[in-house]
This record gives sequence, C-alpha cells and structure tokens, in this order.
Amino acid sequence: MVEALIVTRGANGSVIHTGGREIAIPPARPEAVVDPTGCGDAYRAGLLFGLMNGRDWETTGRIASLMGAIKVAHAGTQHHRFTFEDFRQRYRREFGSEP
Repeated sequence: MVEALIVTRGANGSVIHTGGREIAIPPARPEAVVDPTGCGDAYRAGLLFGLMNGRDWETTGRIASLMGAIKVAHAGTQHHRFTFEDFRQRYRREFGSEP
C-alpha cells in the first residue's frame, strides 16, 4: 500500500493521487530549456524535501515542480546552484505563496 501515486507530465505539471483526491500540480516555468537529464531526480528531491519538512501534498508537489524547472535550465545533472532564499523567492513568484 502506498500513501500517494505521483504522475509527472513534464512541462504540463504533475498529478498527485492521495487519500481519494487528485491534486493537480502546475508546472513551474523554467528560465530556459537546456537539458532534461536529471529532472526526475530533481523532482524527487523536491518531493523528499517537502515530505521530510512536513509540507502538505500541494506544497510538496510545487517544491518538486520548481526543482525540476531549475534543473532543466542547466546542462548536466548537478550543475545547478541556488540558495534557499533564491528558491523561496522564485517559489513565491511562481505560485504566489510560501514553500
């Protein structure tokens, strides 16, 4: 048994199925589309961060979405860098709330 099933749809966002609900997660807009390699891993890292920090599914999915958008704008799998404050500001711009 799983708590949630998550379906990613690339540039079309993702959907989280949990507790009998279907939560549509909007895509975060990438600054550029350079290399998709590692985007799934970045998305997963965002999911883990949200879950480990007690965020609800909507916020967790948006964190994951933004992580994927940040990654796709850089070549390679681990060449993107940002501070937590940079992430927080971009999250606010993308989704209009706090992460």
